[in-house]
Amino acid sequence: MHRFVSRLSLAIVLALPMLAAALPSYAQGGVTLVIGRITDSPDKHEKRLTAMAEYLATELADYGVSNIDILITANEDEMATALRRGRVDILSETPFMALQLQAEGVVDILMREWKKGVPEYHSVIFVHKDAAISSIEDLAGRRIAFEDEGSTSGYMLPRNAIELAGLALARLAKPVDPVPAGRVGFAFTGSETKVAQWVNQGIADAGALSNLDWADEETVPAEIKANLQVVYETRPVIRSTLMVNASLPAEVKERIAEILEHMHETEEGRKVMKTYSKVKRYDRIEGDALQGLEEAHRIMMRMRNRAS
Repeated sequence: MHRFVSRLSLAIVLALPMLAAALPSYAQGGVTLVIGRITDSPDKHEKRLTAMAEYLATELADYGVSNIDILITANEDEMATALRRGRVDILSETPFMALQLQAEGVVDILMREWKKGVPEYHSVIFVHKDAAISSIEDLAGRRIAFEDEGSTSGYMLPRNAIELAGLALARLAKPVDPVPAGRVGFAFTGSETKVAQWVNQGIADAGALSNLDWADEETVPAEIKANLQVVYETRPVIRSTLMVNASLPAEVKERIAEILEHMHETEEGRKVMKTYSKVKRYDRIEGDALQGLEEAHRIMMRMRNRAS
């Protein structure tokens, strides 16, 4: 049976005795791997994870894997703990979380994941067409709307770009609060749709979204976009990664990579990827995939140095 772990039950699962020691070796067979997911809506992701778990279990049978279970956590901290304790073997996540865990020696970043069909994305900073703002430097003394603190494209990328332009930011308790002299005031909207709305309504002077959200009419309706214009675009970063626990045998990691690399070549593989996270394909971390990951690493290091 698959194991689904809610916010409340996670601590109980992590308190169980270590299972790894009781498992047979890969050569003997009977090994169970675990695929993870971070979400506060476990029921919504059950079908998605089950499809991938069953597919990988079948493909890995010759490598001693008899089953793949599922473990869902409510947040990144809980998942990171599960990975460190060897409770999760396979996980799809943002490049920032993957890079942090890789730096700790917990995971290996195995593949680039074309989540929702996209290998990479970037952020756009936009303003109202009537605003006297034509560049990122013009944001000094202005307000910008970000999505939320955990958003790669709706916060991390645009904040990094503003700081690289030599501007300091100041968080505002309320979006209408005065902006400290020479700084860029910012507030979080809590959703992608509100970012464009705030700029259109004059609550914020500028907003930041991914290029994907900017192009999505449900997020930025045509009648609102007609009043806005983009003044800056960041460099692209990798959209999503698939990582594996560093403790897995090298031959198992390579076999997982081979399976994922060729999934898009069969109808069954494409169906599973679409169910999983509308993934179009997986490819290795090389070429433009490596460049996108390296850009994410540079941004992460800048943010870490700023915080220290």
